[in-house]
Amino acid sequence: MTSEPGPPLGYREPSLVWCVEYVDPREPNAGSHQIGAFTSEEEAGKLLRRIEADGFFTQLHINMIAVHQSVEDWEWDR
Repeated sequence: MTSEPGPPLGYREPSLVWCVEYVDPREPNAGSHQIGAFTSEEEAGKLLRRIEADGFFTQLHINMIAVHQSVEDWEWDR
């Protein structure tokens, strides 16, 4: 965050999304892969549990991501 007392004029709060992701153990340097993204952590959890119950081949996790509408909003938020 910056040392400014408040957000700049026109600032918009980021939206939050929760992504169900995994790292393929066969290609650990490839980074994570997204299976699905949701606007609630609850829905992401439902997908994660469903896929785990089906015996997905590796461990899954949920990653929360802030989605900014502009670079200026992101710059103030970081």
